[in-house]
Order: sequence, then C-alpha cells, then structure tokens
Amino acid sequence: MIKIKKLSPTSLLIKGILLVLLTSSYSYADTSVNVDRVRWKQGLFSWTDHDKYPEWKQEGIWTENRKKTYVSKYMTPSTSNTKTMVMLIAGQQGSSGSSGGSNCLTGQNQSWDSDWGKGDKSKSTNIKSLSLSDRLIQSGHFNSYDTFFSIVLNSNFNWGATQSAKEKAEEAFTDWLLKHGESQNVERIILLGSSRGGALAMRMSQNIKQRTGWNNVPVYVGLLDAVPNKGQDELKTEGQPTCTNPLNGSYYSREANLDSFFGSLNKPDIFHVVTGAPVIGLADAVHSFCADESSWYQQTWADLEHKEIGRCNTTEGGAYETAKMNAGIVPLYNWVIEKLYE
Repeated sequence: MIKIKKLSPTSLLIKGILLVLLTSSYSYADTSVNVDRVRWKQGLFSWTDHDKYPEWKQEGIWTENRKKTYVSKYMTPSTSNTKTMVMLIAGQQGSSGSSGGSNCLTGQNQSWDSDWGKGDKSKSTNIKSLSLSDRLIQSGHFNSYDTFFSIVLNSNFNWGATQSAKEKAEEAFTDWLLKHGESQNVERIILLGSSRGGALAMRMSQNIKQRTGWNNVPVYVGLLDAVPNKGQDELKTEGQPTCTNPLNGSYYSREANLDSFFGSLNKPDIFHVVTGAPVIGLADAVHSFCADESSWYQQTWADLEHKEIGRCNTTEGGAYETAKMNAGIVPLYNWVIEKLYE
C-alpha cells in the first residue's frame, strides 16, 4: 500500500512545473485497459446484459441506450479495502452519442469502439499516454489495493436525452459506483468529466450527497467545459445570465445557480476549466456553464474551442498538443493530486 505524505504548496508547485516540462519533452507508452459493454451482442440476433452492470436494466433504461454504454474498471480492490474512488467520464460521442470520439481526459482515441461485434462482452483498448487518466494511473498516487479506478468511454448521457432518461442513467451510474466501496471506509470520491461527462459528474456528486451514509464522504469534481442542457434546467441554468470568457469576448457560458442546485447538502469541492465556446459551432447553441466562485467552487478560463479542450488537439486523431494539455488536463491533474494531501 502506498503511504501518502504531506507535501508543501511549494512541492506541489514544483511537481506541476516538472509535469508541464515532461509533457513537452518525453513520450510514454499507452496503457491497455479492458472495456465492458453494459448490454452486449451474444449472437446474431441475441443481446444480453453484462452481469457486472445490472443497475442499468434495474433502472429501466432503454435497451438501445444500454448497448451504447461502455465502462472500464482499471483498479478493483475489495469493497472493504476501498478508500479512494475515481471515475473519469468522456464527453458525448458524436452528435447522436453513438459514434466514437477521442477525449484527452479519459485518453480514448477516435476509433476505440469501431470493431465491437458479436461476442464482445469486454474488449481491450489503449488509453493514450499523457491523457489525464494515464497521468493518474502512472502517477504512483493510486494503487490497486485501496483505489477503485473507473473510466467511462461512453456514458450515453447525451445532451438531447429526455429528463427521464438522464435521471435513470444518473441513478444507475451512482448505484454502480458506490457498490464498489463502503461508506464508512471510503475517504474520498473523485469524479472527473469532460463536456457532457462533466454534467453527469456534477449530477452524481449531488446524488451522492443526498444518500445517507455517503453525504459526509468528501467528493471532488474536476471538469473540462461541462455542458448542461439549460432547456431542462440542468444544474439550475434555465433563465440564468451569461458570463463572458475574459480571454475571448466571443465565448460565453451560462451561469449555473449551484447554491440552489446543492441546496442544504454538504457541498462537493469543484474545479472547472471553462471555455464558453459553442459546442456545435452555432453562436447561441450549446455552451458550458459558469458559476460564482466560492470556497467550494473554483473556475479558470481557457481560450480554446470546446473540442480542443476535450481532445487536447486541433484535429481529431492528431497528437496531443502541449499548450492545450497545459490549459486543461494538467491543471486538473495538479488539482487532484493537491486534494489527496489535504
């Protein structure tokens, strides 16, 4: 078991500076992970639900949505040993939520789901080096004895899904995550999400805080340009004003009333990297959220397009670019490591 030692702020700053230098000077090997499909194709016309993911069927989630949900469990200690729970969630996969897309928070490439077929209940894929998930895995701060570590490659928690579908998915993901630990033993839960994955992470954090036994467990939420659906008042964004990106006056986010969203619940600790860039290229279309900073919510702005902050590059399939990593996943990495030592 790795013992965590208290580090000074200066030490953490040095670690962050060294990390930035390493990302621009070295290359590393990708990490292979096994990915499970919540509902998989057993035969030509035969589909069945994965036995390790009964929560989706129990919530009554549509079978087609279960087929499009893919999750990886990288570290799986016994529930009684689990002290840290980590989940990283990619953004929506294409406009329909069904096509593969890369994400530098989870590390998946653009073709990760291209060859799933008959008999594929679980398959391996490569998580790209220098992605946030790979940095955390390789950091030495987490170990398989007491850390449950999960990567969600497609949550199917799509922007245009109905409120009912989202509520069921939120419940299924939260139930599934929490069954891997015991509230009296878990010391922290870390939820990291990009775009729509960030919206799911926020909703899961609220869900966890509403549960008896889990409401006092510290929850840390790290976000890359998290995108709620204001028409459904996700995160209490309906009718709220906008906030302009101070680095780019043409980008704006929709304010979320997080005090109202969490109400009297114990608050999570949230760090959000925001661009405010339109998600689908239309000036008044879909945008991320912003909020008033407080002791439990901090945000920082980046002058990047929405896809650039989520992919860490300009062109799908391209190599990660240092400046884009340093704007998004590197600050998130440093924030996570800092929270481990509080």
